[in-house]
Amino acid sequence: MRDLRNQKIDIQNTALKITAKTQKFGLFALFLIFCSNMLLAQDPIPPSKITNQPSTITGQQVNRDTQKLKIETAAVIEYFLKNGREIQKLSGTVRLRQENTLIYCDTATMDKDFAVLRGKVVIAQGDSVRAFADSAHYNAATKISDLFGNVVLVNGRQELFTNRLRYDLANKIATYTTGATMTNGKSQVTSRRGHYFVEQKEVFLKGDVVVTDPEFTMRTDTMTFNTEAQLVRFVAPTLISQRGSKIYTESGFYDMNLDFAVFDKNPQYEKDGQFGRARKMRYQGGEVNEFTLEGDAHIEKPEKGEFAEADVIRYNRNDEKTLLRGNAHFRDSTREIQGAEIRYDTRNKTYQITGRGRVSDPPNIIEADSLDFNDVLGNGVALGSVLWQDTASDYTVLSWRMDYNKTSQYLNAFGGFGEKGAGGRPMMKSLIDRDTLFMSADTLTSFKPDSASDVRELFAHRNVRIFKSDLQAVCDSLTFSSADSIFWFYKINNIPVIWSDTSQFSGDTIKMLLKNKKLDRLWLRQNSMVINSEDGILFNQIKGRNSTVFFRDDQAREMLVEGNAQAVYYAVDDKQAYIGLNETACSEMRLFFGDNKVESIKFYQQPSGKFIPMKQAGTDTKKLDGFFWDRERRPGSVGDL
Repeated sequence: MRDLRNQKIDIQNTALKITAKTQKFGLFALFLIFCSNMLLAQDPIPPSKITNQPSTITGQQVNRDTQKLKIETAAVIEYFLKNGREIQKLSGTVRLRQENTLIYCDTATMDKDFAVLRGKVVIAQGDSVRAFADSAHYNAATKISDLFGNVVLVNGRQELFTNRLRYDLANKIATYTTGATMTNGKSQVTSRRGHYFVEQKEVFLKGDVVVTDPEFTMRTDTMTFNTEAQLVRFVAPTLISQRGSKIYTESGFYDMNLDFAVFDKNPQYEKDGQFGRARKMRYQGGEVNEFTLEGDAHIEKPEKGEFAEADVIRYNRNDEKTLLRGNAHFRDSTREIQGAEIRYDTRNKTYQITGRGRVSDPPNIIEADSLDFNDVLGNGVALGSVLWQDTASDYTVLSWRMDYNKTSQYLNAFGGFGEKGAGGRPMMKSLIDRDTLFMSADTLTSFKPDSASDVRELFAHRNVRIFKSDLQAVCDSLTFSSADSIFWFYKINNIPVIWSDTSQFSGDTIKMLLKNKKLDRLWLRQNSMVINSEDGILFNQIKGRNSTVFFRDDQAREMLVEGNAQAVYYAVDDKQAYIGLNETACSEMRLFFGDNKVESIKFYQQPSGKFIPMKQAGTDTKKLDGFFWDRERRPGSVGDL
């Protein structure tokens, strides 16, 4: 290519040389010109007088007005006949003109409006277009020139190099079919065939098209290139290699000045083992340095098990931030994220979900209206109808806000789920024996004391309420450990209470054991009392310092009362009619139940008691000290929580 450039001729210097040489003829040249004009003014020479021997005129020759291609200068002009036509041969620093087109060469053979040009051919059109060649054909009637040899077409900054070129000067269209190279500053384009629309500075390239630039390399079969606007249009399968990435498309454009591209037919890309595809892709280089995939956008990195898809995916190379918008879905080796919009910061290892979203990070699943998470710190904040599920422990927490840490499995939930929002209360639910247990409090907190263990601790604080179809409870605060499956109910202002069917259990502290997700045992510590009533009028009561209730098949089967045991029990006959009141006191007693009724009682250590017939006992229930029947606090449904 460098050799071709060296073939270009300095047009201005050439013109000066031609003028200087003509001046050497002086008056003799003027005489010859005068004589030739006189000869041209005479009658035509009869054909019988014309021979095939050439006649020679030296010096400057003025062309006939009837020719479209005019001779401005030549060292030697020869005339001869060929097939009855007058042929002119010009030699020595030839200069021809047609309107605003100047032609320079060493020799020219002219047959009317057709000229054969040889030796350092230069065609100058206007102020900016120059064509250089070893030889050329020029048709003045059509203004079409065929150039041969080391051909160079120059248009401003653009230079086209080839060995054969047809140039239509009237329409300013250059065509080649034997391969060419075009340069524009640092960019270079090669192809087998092409059309160069000089006026529009537009090139149509066909066959093995290769574009090389310091920023990228492009390969295709067909493309158009605007050399002034530096705009490339893709009209066939195209492969672009840039900074370690590869882009494939079958349609689109690339603005080299703005470093901006749109790929809109089957676009795909690959970089560092990452693959992407979409219905349309955009690239903005420079300071922006951003990729955008639009319509069924899909990115995956199989080596790392990463996958992302959305309506739109946008990735910025500068800040390493990724945006997934519309039906967003992301998955890596540890978790899966879904949402209306996902923003991921690779550098800071943080992600945000805007709009309803879901994160599956086994064994945990979290859903929320918005979510922020920092991978480095392991901290996250979820807002708006938060749903958190521990699939290993099989329980779920619902709240308005949740703060959590992935490493310690810590979570702190407050506010209500759904319409209640910040003014509501969080709720936990867990499946127990094919039935769901619901629990609410002002605040629910859970964590794993040891991240290597599956043991989880739960704290519920202030106004704790529990509802299950066959079990309800209230207390001021509560703890639970999956290590022993024991719930602890604590008193701060109000004594904890548990209800099961027609029975009420209370004590300053209550422990409830779940075994195989079934209620197995209750411990009532300090001021324990169990109350039972079939009709809500007369109440059976068992009181002691501490009591333990044993369950089987979700029903109380046995009860041990220790320390100052007291019992008030209304006896019934076979027809379930009341027959009298039993009052008993002892140090310890054991009760046995069947069908939620007392079947037998054993008294230990000096029991004392009496039986009072119903007529004497009356219809007002006998109440032990500390008796209360709390119907107001007992939750009747999940809504009461």
